[in-house]
Amino acid sequence: MKTTISILVFFISILGFSQEKLRDNFNYKVTYKLDFKLDSTSSKVRTEYMILYIGDNLSQFSSRAHTLANPIVRKGNSASTSRAAVTKFFLVTIKNRSLSKIYNSLFIPMDQFYYTQSSELFDWKIENQTKLIEGYKVQKAATSFAGRDYVAWFTPEIPISDGPYKFNGLPGLILEIADKEKEYVFTFVGLEKLTPRIPFKINFKSYISDSREKIQKRFYTYRKDPMTYMRAQNVNKQNKIPPAYHKKMVESFTKMLEKENNPIELENN
Repeated sequence: MKTTISILVFFISILGFSQEKLRDNFNYKVTYKLDFKLDSTSSKVRTEYMILYIGDNLSQFSSRAHTLANPIVRKGNSASTSRAAVTKFFLVTIKNRSLSKIYNSLFIPMDQFYYTQSSELFDWKIENQTKLIEGYKVQKAATSFAGRDYVAWFTPEIPISDGPYKFNGLPGLILEIADKEKEYVFTFVGLEKLTPRIPFKINFKSYISDSREKIQKRFYTYRKDPMTYMRAQNVNKQNKIPPAYHKKMVESFTKMLEKENNPIELENN
């Protein structure tokens, strides 16, 4: 009995450790183009390029701007935001296929926050319709997620159950996926086999774990009034600006955020 308990405690400790520290080698780099409408009241379509790195057990998805601004190897609460500031897709998504788990991280000065969820988010309906995308034979599938209905095209020719953003669970790599309103459209740009493979590791022990809702609220507070937020974090306390200018800045950021009313996830999951 004692031996059984010891083995159980051992495996629990190993599981807990693996959740804090993840490592893999990325074998592939998939590039997608994302066309999206951030403002539901406008016809303006924004475009960003997104990168999906895929390893044996892990994958990381983020905007290309974030990838350029930050090294693949992440050791803790350190990040550069100079290039990442140009993106409107701030979340970094790491899928752990062996644990069926998704880690979602977000940098909010001066810390890295994250929340986790099961990767089994999608109830796919695979259809018979096929077509070609960049020489790959793809098959149609449909699902609903976070308030949107999606149509995806996946290829069994690349037998990796992954795709852009949080999308996964099909018997092949998703090359294209869009909601039926065409407000978020991911299209395949290219696939690159990485030689040599890129080593990846991340230590969530030095990140701050919280709920998705609380992290989003904190991020909104920062973006609405970054000066006040940074002072509250004991940063830039000596950098004082005239109250009138500060007020105009907050008003400007508030108007900007009001136009960002159409996120990819309309409902919490």
